[in-house]
Amino acid sequence: MPSPVVGLFTPEAIVPDLQGTTREEVLDEMVRTAVAAGVLPRTRKAQVLEALLQREQRGSTGLGRGIAIPHAKIAGLRAHAGVVARSLAGVDYRAVDGERVHVLVMLISPDARQEEHLATLRWVSIMARDHDFCSFIRQARSAADIYEVLRERAG
Repeated sequence: MPSPVVGLFTPEAIVPDLQGTTREEVLDEMVRTAVAAGVLPRTRKAQVLEALLQREQRGSTGLGRGIAIPHAKIAGLRAHAGVVARSLAGVDYRAVDGERVHVLVMLISPDARQEEHLATLRWVSIMARDHDFCSFIRQARSAADIYEVLRERAG
């Protein structure tokens, strides 16, 4: 059975070298990437960024071990949007372990598709605990390499 992320991520929705240095900056950069990649409507940009920031205020999605899974559910959204990003320098993301975050997997879901949202979050959090997955993304040389890691793991 294929994972719930098959088709969620596209090569255009991968940021191999985030420029932001704060949680707010990287979330903005990831949302802009989703819009530019065509996986998120431009008209939803501000709404999605606000939803992500509100979610972070309730508790950091920085899981520890250098990974964060920012996510939000948006009313009326038609399809899921995913972005994978890497920060070479690391971001002070206020992760639960206090460590800098290097790998971020953003998930934006229609609020009406709760089961798919949870299944995808579950898959991402399992991958986040997989040392090889995180290591391969951190060592990738390009967006294409990161996409290939995702494709192999989602198969």
